[in-house]
Amino acid sequence: MRGLEKKRGQACLGVALGGGTARGFAHIGVLRVLERSGTPPDMLAGNSFGAIIAALYALGVHAEELEYRVRQQNVAELWLLALDFGLHKASLINGQRLEHWLDRKLFFGATFADTEIPLAISCTDVDSGELVVLREGSLARAVRASCALPGIFTTVNIAGRNLIDGGFITPVPVAPLTDMGASAILGVHAGIEVDKARFVSWAQRFYASNFGRWLQDRMLSNSFKSAWGTLAKGLARAAASYSRVIAYPPEVMSVSVVPPIAWWDFHKSPRAIAAGEAAMSAALPALLAQLAEAQWQAAD
Repeated sequence: MRGLEKKRGQACLGVALGGGTARGFAHIGVLRVLERSGTPPDMLAGNSFGAIIAALYALGVHAEELEYRVRQQNVAELWLLALDFGLHKASLINGQRLEHWLDRKLFFGATFADTEIPLAISCTDVDSGELVVLREGSLARAVRASCALPGIFTTVNIAGRNLIDGGFITPVPVAPLTDMGASAILGVHAGIEVDKARFVSWAQRFYASNFGRWLQDRMLSNSFKSAWGTLAKGLARAAASYSRVIAYPPEVMSVSVVPPIAWWDFHKSPRAIAAGEAAMSAALPALLAQLAEAQWQAAD
């Protein structure tokens, strides 16, 4: 793995990609700028839509090919062949067929062991509320777990833990990169702008009220073993995330991309990619300076 072959005296760049659904196409633009500058990631972490981009890139699918692949996907085919009924599991979509579609169309049966650079995919344990970092097994299954929104997709059981979208704990998963040995870390956020999202503002006010806090506590403490009990916990985890401020350790450099598209505008991916390029180009001098400092420290 290239990310593990850095010689002493060389900085190791870790890049964390957050979610954002269609807005997450901005990550491709960020990666393109890093490639052109000669500083591609040595390791990656991702959650939700960022997990898809991170997994493909870690497999050796670089920015130009990434854009081609995602733009070639037939959204109508996705709706027809990859989405299955999930109401019997307290969700609109089961997700099993989506996992198979991802495996067949994007990952071709690949596992974490097949990646060219180290990769981590973050999820949330719906029962404990803990961050779960996946680094082995099927990429399609890990990505499905990291994209599982309560009520939309069913939870994914991996190693006895019921997992949902990792963004509920950490919108941009920078922590795994520290554990993986990165000497410089870049976090990329392309999700919703919380201060401008009316639904999020309403949810924040509701769950800050006495009744909202009581309801959230009841949902989290329910002892039902059914899918509906798990759904209640998942919705409570999601609600708690609305009041969580995105915070980075001081040593982490962050780039916030504001793509001019909605989360469902998959057909407008070029706009999101261009926004990612612009944001990363503006931040590149600071990142290069951070890498130079990290390399100097590594050589010391």
